[in-house]
Amino acid sequence: MSRTVTPLISWFQDIGIHDRPGVGGKGASLGELIRAGIRVPNGFVVTTAAFWQFLGIIDRDNTIRAAVEALTPGDLTAIQNTSTEIRDRIESSPMPDTISSEISDAYRQLRSGKNNVHVAIRSSATSEDSAEASFAGLQDTYLWVRGEDEVVDRVRHCWASLYSTESISYRLRLRLPEQHLAMGVVVQQMVNSLCSGVMFTRSPTTGDKSVVTLEGSWGLGSSIVSGEVTPDRYVINKVTGEIKDRAIAIKAIQHTPSAKGGTI
Repeated sequence: MSRTVTPLISWFQDIGIHDRPGVGGKGASLGELIRAGIRVPNGFVVTTAAFWQFLGIIDRDNTIRAAVEALTPGDLTAIQNTSTEIRDRIESSPMPDTISSEISDAYRQLRSGKNNVHVAIRSSATSEDSAEASFAGLQDTYLWVRGEDEVVDRVRHCWASLYSTESISYRLRLRLPEQHLAMGVVVQQMVNSLCSGVMFTRSPTTGDKSVVTLEGSWGLGSSIVSGEVTPDRYVINKVTGEIKDRAIAIKAIQHTPSAKGGTI
């Protein structure tokens, strides 16, 4: 299968929604937000070209794809065993110098001379949040990552999570072709937020396009997306800005950065 040659690294400000094949859904959307004038923490995407290059080196005979294609949706034990084997293979394979050097260079640019720049490493699959499928929550995210070696390592682990039990099961159930599967990885500067939120540009429950729904809580937003906390909820009219409904929750926990990396 021929693929358009793309760079191994693309910065948010240089990409938009039409770059989805090269940077995945999340990366393309972040670039589009910047183009719309919305403030977005800086970062870059390790492109699908890097993913294909890495996979081509460790799996020249396409045995990974063949192993997944041989599975059936209902055989959970086989899916789990195959997932473990593939993830171990990817996570234990060395990152090619051509890729690791570009990731390290981009991370140094992101640091801009600062010593303590923490980043989030986030999956950006090419089918993510498309009309046909949503991969939200199926791949791994790594928060508060610091240092060139750690960033490179977490990118590799993010690629491996494309073959998680949940992700493989989802693709089998939807009969998504493995040959078109690819992942970009977002590397984005983190903000040590006092409070965070998730915004839906329509009602997630009714589909009403006239409102924006905001869900918020203390600390990092990971507690909201993981479902560990019940957030406050606001429903706002898009035209007038009127708060049509609000529900204040008891928020018993919050996620904060750990000095050792990651969150607590």
